[in-house]
Amino acid sequence: MSSVRHRKPNRASPASLPSQLDTETEDEPRRRDELAENPFIPVLKVLILLIGINFLVSYYITSTFFWNNDFRLLRPRYRSFALLKALHQTGIPEVAQSALLQVLPKSSPILASTFFTFTFPRVFSDATLALYDGSNPDLPIYVGLNGSVYDVTENGRTYGPGGPYHHFAGRDAARAFVTGCFTTDLTHDLRGLDPVAADKDIAGWKDFFEKSARYWYVGDVFHPAITGPPPGECQGPKRSGV
Repeated sequence: MSSVRHRKPNRASPASLPSQLDTETEDEPRRRDELAENPFIPVLKVLILLIGINFLVSYYITSTFFWNNDFRLLRPRYRSFALLKALHQTGIPEVAQSALLQVLPKSSPILASTFFTFTFPRVFSDATLALYDGSNPDLPIYVGLNGSVYDVTENGRTYGPGGPYHHFAGRDAARAFVTGCFTTDLTHDLRGLDPVAADKDIAGWKDFFEKSARYWYVGDVFHPAITGPPPGECQGPKRSGV
């Protein structure tokens, strides 16, 4: 029988070790040269570290990662609204208004067409607020909350037709925000509820809408005097969250 010969693995001879060490030693200046040619790498590492620390400190102090900055300005609809609001509050003279009409149509026809009819804060009745329930695609979607009105158009999947919270659109359903009865308490009538608890819940919801990156305050709705008996206690299933 022929015997199978096993070759021994090649091992580096002691004579070759110094040459390998020399090569590694020669690589060190090369690495230092590469770092010297890219001085931005250490700076970039420091910047990343500082940004991370900034996010953590911001979240610890404000419960947001961006120091409560208004990122609604990233949304085109809000930028248009904010510009109109600023122009309205500034009260620019008629000469400037005429000049705006010459400029705005080229960049934003919506601004030009609504400038002279824009008011802030807007005033709604129950009937006018009902027009903004999402059924008309040419109008924004508004939600009322104990007299305050918020634009929620950016979340049309939730508040628009077919959305899970469409019943809040075009009305002031403050009572449902407090009780969680989204089927029977769709009214602004808060009679019969604990006033302290109701005020706390409504304040929390208003804070939610006003700090959201998708919603913003547009005006107020005024209701006629409440008559008749107060709403009864909710008997249906309660839901939480909007």
